[in-house]
Amino acid sequence: MSSYIVYLEQLPRLFAKWKEKFHLFVPQKKDQFYFLEEYEEGAEVCFDYDVIYNPLKEFLFPPYEDLIEFDLKTYESKPIIKSKPQILFGVHPYDIKAINQLDQLMDMGSVDVNYRARRDSTVIMGLDPLRVSDTAFWAFVDADQVDFGFDLYWTKIGPATFLVEVGSGLGEELLFVNGKVDKATAGEKETARRKHKEILYLAKKQNILKYPWEEVPKVMEKSFDSYLWTEKARKCLACGRCNFVCPTCYCFDIQDDVDDKLEKGRRYRTWDGCMLEGFAKIAGGHNFRGQAFERYRHRYMRKGKYIYDMLGELGCVGCGRCVKACTAKIANPLEVFNILWEALNYEK
Repeated sequence: MSSYIVYLEQLPRLFAKWKEKFHLFVPQKKDQFYFLEEYEEGAEVCFDYDVIYNPLKEFLFPPYEDLIEFDLKTYESKPIIKSKPQILFGVHPYDIKAINQLDQLMDMGSVDVNYRARRDSTVIMGLDPLRVSDTAFWAFVDADQVDFGFDLYWTKIGPATFLVEVGSGLGEELLFVNGKVDKATAGEKETARRKHKEILYLAKKQNILKYPWEEVPKVMEKSFDSYLWTEKARKCLACGRCNFVCPTCYCFDIQDDVDDKLEKGRRYRTWDGCMLEGFAKIAGGHNFRGQAFERYRHRYMRKGKYIYDMLGELGCVGCGRCVKACTAKIANPLEVFNILWEALNYEK
């Protein structure tokens, strides 16, 4: 994997060139939170952000999306597939891992063509964290680094210096749009490695998972009847915020909208979430997860076991967004994983 050196003063020219062909999104601060927002000349790029509040799935799988338009008079229909060339710049490794997971899930079985069109039009540029969110635990769930899923990966190794690793041919082309850049030396690569080790050390000093993440599925399986589900679910407001900010949740609902003449219409989808009361409601008003504790348990079984059974990795990347979003303060996967593990060990 080739590595190069880019200086802070070079970025405005790179950004300007990229914007000629791509929508460019970069981390920016709004109020007290960080968001990935479209870049405009002069915007302040936050290289030291802890966590982007908006999950990156919204750029690949938007909250609302038209799928089909149809004519009820002619019985004709045609798909609606919209995608735009875009660059997501400054993505932390746990969010790249989340996108890599969505790639597998959306391609599994029948390929989600809308997702795939956006994904194929998206350039991912990673960024090593400089700070750790107070609710994050990505260091304990194998999400502190990634080997694939990015086109360029940036590490800030000095006040105005970045080491940039190339992950794809397109990434290298974009890096060279204003001419060649210097190759990284062995010393600069070592500095980048040390920078990563330093932030990983800090991350491992807080919000500790008390056992190896590979054991989480076994813990979840043995805890299906735990008291914890009912105890926590008493406070649940069923707002779904934990689902919507989660970078790996991908459930959706599909509806048809027909005009007042009942002639033309559109089929669209919107985000849905397993914590919402109507998520598992079916015809006849039956709800196979009608009680709050069932929905709460399902969310954590999904994160801790079901995705693992499918892909061999947890459905949680430890970003901590759900912890910040939950007004009832019950959406903390790390806390749940640790409590269940402690309960099982106490019973022994």
